[in-house]
Amino acid sequence: MTIHKLKVFCTPFCPKCNELLIYLNKQNADYVSFDIDKDDKARKEAIKIAGTDDIESLDKLPIVVVGDKVLYGFNKKEIDKYLR
Repeated sequence: MTIHKLKVFCTPFCPKCNELLIYLNKQNADYVSFDIDKDDKARKEAIKIAGTDDIESLDKLPIVVVGDKVLYGFNKKEIDKYLR
């Protein structure tokens, strides 16, 4: 089983999510993404991480998990800290 450095929870209609995935691909980042619209298990995990089931309207997406650190939204400088 492969352990990915980043876990990304997102939806296909979220512009920040799509921006993040494009950025991660350009950086050749080691990540796995979960579509919380299609993957119920991933949605439940994202809700547990965020502490609310209203993750889309609270502008929490994308949710990026790096070890025990959780990042909300797409902040390039913050993401870059974990890509090195």
